[in-house]
Amino acid sequence: MENKHLLIPDYHGNQTVSKIAFMVNVSWGNEFIPELLSLLKTYNVHLTFFLEGRWVHSFPELARSIHTAGHEIANHAYSHYDMTLISEDLIREEILKTNEAISDILGVTPRLFSPPYGHYDQRMMKVAVSENMQTILWSLDTIDWKIKQPDVIIQSITSRVTNGSIILMHPTQPSLSALPAILNDASGKGLTVTTISDLLSHL
Repeated sequence: MENKHLLIPDYHGNQTVSKIAFMVNVSWGNEFIPELLSLLKTYNVHLTFFLEGRWVHSFPELARSIHTAGHEIANHAYSHYDMTLISEDLIREEILKTNEAISDILGVTPRLFSPPYGHYDQRMMKVAVSENMQTILWSLDTIDWKIKQPDVIIQSITSRVTNGSIILMHPTQPSLSALPAILNDASGKGLTVTTISDLLSHL
């Protein structure tokens, strides 16, 4: 994780291993989660869900449904602050408060952290490392909070996906509609969809 004394996130898996992973950042989009979980069960794939702590406290049953379905649970901070604009003490609180919420409600303690907006600096990285958290970003982005056409998302992802890709998505209708084509494309290319922890274990 350390390069020339700089701490940097992981945003890609081993490019020699035919695996990819999806990170699903969850702080909204509740209405699409049941259908998303049903789709993932049909395809027999498990993704990594980065849950906002505030969301977990507000929607514990939805959080449990994600965990019960066998998906990996990770940390997306508590209040969706930009980590580069708050104090180190508050960064630590955002991480730990989310881990506590997830541990209390789901009985697991995440070790993966994705900062809101993908914004990070060395202060945030040092806090995450000190709390034994691995910071994760992405190599491909569906931009599904903005792009409403599933075909655009499909083309964007399938034209660039490769060994080790980490694909960012949210529980949105565009990504939900695009996902079958993306999963079928990955399968056709011999790419196995796995969790981020498994993907990064090959580094």
